[in-house]
Amino acid sequence: MAEYLNKEEIRQWRSSLEKITLEEFARKLGKTIKEEKETYDIVDMVMKNQSGVTTSRIPQKSTKEAARENVLSVAKKSIELQEKLMEKASISLTYKKPLTEREQVVLGVFLDNRDKIVYARDLAKTLDLPTDYVYKYIKNLRTKIEQDFLENADKGGYRITL
Repeated sequence: MAEYLNKEEIRQWRSSLEKITLEEFARKLGKTIKEEKETYDIVDMVMKNQSGVTTSRIPQKSTKEAARENVLSVAKKSIELQEKLMEKASISLTYKKPLTEREQVVLGVFLDNRDKIVYARDLAKTLDLPTDYVYKYIKNLRTKIEQDFLENADKGGYRITL
């Protein structure tokens, strides 16, 4: 069974003065590199899903062009989802920037609970994340939406003001 490089060995490679690739460094130590890494980068996820090989003689688009088109289609879907959220809420919000999927989920939770206080722990359960990460999405909502629609509640948590 081949042993993988650990974080400490990767740090050693980065601080090394040798001009060799990580693969060469791993071979030197008699180890391998773990190829499958979990990523949340949209371009990496799109490229991973497009890894199929085509054998047609029709000229294919470059991978950058294909990734760009897929990212654009994801952005269009995001805008459509935002519009659906606003129709559902019968509230008119103007966006400075498009929302990510998780930000849309957080906004949906706020809109579903307009008359209630929404706590970070509830949002964390909805997003299946630690509570500390939820505040980033709340902050992003406040910066990406033109109106000041969220207020801090007295007993903690947040409430929609529209």
